[in-house]
Amino acid sequence: MTRGEIWKDFFKRTVLPVLIALFLFSMFKNVFTENGETNYFYIWLCCGIPFGIRRMFVWLVPHGYDIAGTVGIVALNFILGGLIGGVILIWRLLVAAWYIPLTVYRLATIQGLFP
Repeated sequence: MTRGEIWKDFFKRTVLPVLIALFLFSMFKNVFTENGETNYFYIWLCCGIPFGIRRMFVWLVPHGYDIAGTVGIVALNFILGGLIGGVILIWRLLVAAWYIPLTVYRLATIQGLFP
């Protein structure tokens, strides 16, 4: 790998997910704080929706329902997408933490510090 590919991989796998997670957390923390108490489950659901949006309409497709059934299925899909996306977000943050020492090792290998 070249140095540019290493930095591109580092930015894509580490910096971008962490920045997105911090932005979403800071935005939704203000929304779901009442009387000094923060509901972290709602924050987890809302922060997970962008990461789980691809999996939202996989299992339950609102087809052949009336308007109330369709709205209920869409709401359930958002809840499921948020739950799955929250798990994916945590996984991406763990991968980001792993890529920090991996990038340091890759850069040191290129510079010849490690054989």
